[in-house]
Amino acid sequence: MTSFIQPYLGQLVIILITFLTVGVIAFARKIEKPGFPGALILVNLALLLYHVYILNSLPVIFETRISQMYLCIAMDFLWLLISFLGYLWIDDIKAVKLNKKSYDNSLSWFWNKL
Repeated sequence: MTSFIQPYLGQLVIILITFLTVGVIAFARKIEKPGFPGALILVNLALLLYHVYILNSLPVIFETRISQMYLCIAMDFLWLLISFLGYLWIDDIKAVKLNKKSYDNSLSWFWNKL
């Protein structure tokens, strides 16, 4: 059983973390608290720094581990982007609800399509 799951474990973790990120953003949208995606930004930055540190400490002979670390770093950047856009979106929703004026509303075209 473990030999069947082992090759797909990395992909399963990526899918799980992506669904978790989207779920936290959906929950934060429902309760209109931009702090949850803000916390996701910090977690993703910590993961990014950790993966860069691991990549830096790997010897050159571990080619497969190095390519895995590059995939991890790419996914960290993607999750960071999703978290940042989620933070901006929920913050905009809260600002509209509280009738706060935004200094820069350059992403309003994007929010209106959601």
